[in-house]
Amino acid sequence: MSISDNIGKNLDKDFENHAFLPQELNLLGIDKGLFDFIKKLNLTVADETGNSRVVPIVFNSQELWAERRMNWKGMRSEYGEELTRPFMVLSRTGVKKGTSPLRRTIPVKKKFTFLRVPTFDGTIKGYALYKIPQPTWVDVSYELSFVTTYVEDVNNYYQKMIRDAYSDGQGYININGYPLASVMEDPSETREDDMASEKVYTVNFPITVHGKLVDPTQFEKVNAVTKIQIKISEKKSGE
Repeated sequence: MSISDNIGKNLDKDFENHAFLPQELNLLGIDKGLFDFIKKLNLTVADETGNSRVVPIVFNSQELWAERRMNWKGMRSEYGEELTRPFMVLSRTGVKKGTSPLRRTIPVKKKFTFLRVPTFDGTIKGYALYKIPQPTWVDVSYELSFVTTYVEDVNNYYQKMIRDAYSDGQGYININGYPLASVMEDPSETREDDMASEKVYTVNFPITVHGKLVDPTQFEKVNAVTKIQIKISEKKSGE
């Protein structure tokens, strides 16, 4: 096999593998990933008429977390509708450097991964090399609150979270192709009387997502190889 054929075969194989650059991953994406993970659990309760309805979930901003946590008033759905109990509220409570024991950090981000991305300009096949710095690992803390008027709803919520979502203490979420672990900690439960003399039960589940931050603007493109044509001819003696 000639050098030209060997280079061409390897480049064709790269195109078949569809190697692409990693996607961006930021705090907003982690927020949405955990929100979607909880929403897909499809927690349902029976209403006064015996019909089953899905418990809505909303994301509470950090600015309003302390205020709303005291009474959960003024909660609205993503469509602007006022929520009635039961409902779930997801709040981000903090961000800190990653503590996962499986992660190792190299000082000054000196560790790089080189990734080949196929290129084609209509005539010549090749690939671009990208130098990708190690990601920054973070622990993102959340509190998932379930607010209801009935003890039966509380029991169903415990069962759904512990049995289905976090049966082994952690649940995995996928954000932009990154599998991240979310860990549930011990829940707490409170009961209060509201102005209508109803019992209001609140169950709070602390959740920590072991995530990472990836910024594609820090990827550095370096020189690479393109498919070239090499012709070797032999000149016979006497010509």
